[in-house]
Amino acid sequence: MLWSLVAVGVTGILLGSCFRAPALIVVTAVTVVISAVAGGTDGLFDRHRLISILLLVVTQQCAYLLGLLLGVLWRRGVTHER
Repeated sequence: MLWSLVAVGVTGILLGSCFRAPALIVVTAVTVVISAVAGGTDGLFDRHRLISILLLVVTQQCAYLLGLLLGVLWRRGVTHER
């Protein structure tokens, strides 16, 4: 679970620094599908699985916002140096 949070966080930061909201929607849907499939077929709507998926999505959204902030700061710094 920890590695999936790290992977989703890194993906969110990279996504936020390069792309905008439509890409975030697609990657969030892919994250939900992959985490649902990886959990197996027993109890698809199990409370623990839903909480796990929600934690991954929230991590990704927060990392996206962090990447967006870092991207804006990076572009602003490059622009002021010229």
